[in-house]
Amino acid sequence: MLNKGIRKYLSNPAIGLLPFVLFVVLHTMNVLDSYALIAGLVFAVAGEILIRNYYKSRGFSVTFYISGISIVITLLIWFLTYRYVWKPNTYIVICEVSIISLFMVLRASKTYIAAKFFRQKNLLQKALMNEFFDSATFLQYGLTIHIFCILLYRQFTLANPAERIIDPIIFSVLPILIILLIGAYQAFKVSALSSKLKHEEWLPIVTEKGEVTGKIAKSVSFNMKNKFLHPVVRVALISKSEVYLQERPADDILNPGKLDYPFEKYMLFNHEINLAARNSIRQMVGENVDVSVSFLLKYVFENEDTKRLVFLFVANLEDGSKVKRDGKMTGKFWTVKQLEESFVDEIFSECFELEFEYLKNMVLVPSDIMKQAHAN
Repeated sequence: MLNKGIRKYLSNPAIGLLPFVLFVVLHTMNVLDSYALIAGLVFAVAGEILIRNYYKSRGFSVTFYISGISIVITLLIWFLTYRYVWKPNTYIVICEVSIISLFMVLRASKTYIAAKFFRQKNLLQKALMNEFFDSATFLQYGLTIHIFCILLYRQFTLANPAERIIDPIIFSVLPILIILLIGAYQAFKVSALSSKLKHEEWLPIVTEKGEVTGKIAKSVSFNMKNKFLHPVVRVALISKSEVYLQERPADDILNPGKLDYPFEKYMLFNHEINLAARNSIRQMVGENVDVSVSFLLKYVFENEDTKRLVFLFVANLEDGSKVKRDGKMTGKFWTVKQLEESFVDEIFSECFELEFEYLKNMVLVPSDIMKQAHAN
C-alpha cells in the first residue's frame, strides 16, 4: 500500500503522460515503433487501473485515457502507413498532436467531469481537481508550443544528415522535459496545498435557523464574501450595567477601528457554541476571574463585506477592575448614558448598533435598576 505522502501526488496529470514518455524513450533507443507503442499502451492501461482503484473514480486517471487513446490512434496510423513513412519521428508527432487535441476536449468537459466524478468527493479531492485542470492546461500549452517548434525546425533545417544530430533533442528531450517540469510544478503546488489545508480553519455553512449544511475553508469563504452564511459568536462583557468596548482590529473584515466588544469569533466546524463563548471570555479576561455567561440573542447580519448568523452572549462580571489590562484588552467600560450620547458620532460597529437597544432593555437597564435597589 502506498503511503499517504505519495498518494496525494497521484492526482498529478503529468503522471498520465508517462506512457507517452515511455514510447518516446523506447523510440529514441531505436526500438521498433510498433513495440514502443504497445509498451506505452500497456503502461497506460495499468496506470489507469491503479489510479482508478485508489481514488474510486476515473476523475484523476483521465490523462491515462488520453495517453492510451493517443497511442491507439498512433498505432492504427502506423499499421496503415509504416511501409510509406520514411521521415523519422513522425509517429511521435502524431501521438503528441493527438494528446493536445484530447487535452482540448478534456478542458471543454471540465464541468461534466466535476459533476460526474467529484460531486460526492471530499474537499481535498475537489481542491486537487482544480489543481489537476490547471496543470492539464499547462501541459496542453507546453506541448502545443513544442509542436510549433518542430514545424519551425523542419522548415528551416537542411536535409544534410550532419544537421540532424539535434533531432533527439527536438523530438525526444524537449517533450519529456516539458512534461517533467510541469509535473514537478504540480507536485510543488499539491505539497503547498496539502500543507495549507492542514493549518486551515474550517467554517460550518449554516441556514438562518442555524442548521449545518456543510463546511468550507475559512480563507476560501472570505474570498467569496457573501456566498455562505457562517455562525459568529459575540460576547458582551457587562459589569454593573456598564458594557466593555474597544476598537476592532485594523485588519478586520467588518468595521475596522470601530468600537465593539472584544469578544467575537467565527465558530469552527464541529465546535460547540456555548463552550466557544466561555473559552473566548476566559482567554481574554483571565482564568481566575469569575464570569457567568448566558445566551441573549440570535440574528442574521449582512452587508457588502460579510454575512453572519450572530449568536450574542452576555458575560456578567461582578468587579470590572479585575479585567486584565494587557494583551488584547485595551478598551474600557461604558455607561448607558455615555453610549447614547456617542451614537451621533458613528464610532460603534454596525453589529453593536443593531444590538444596543435590545442589550440596553434586556440587560443594562434592568441591571442598573437592580444596582439602585441594592443601594437603597
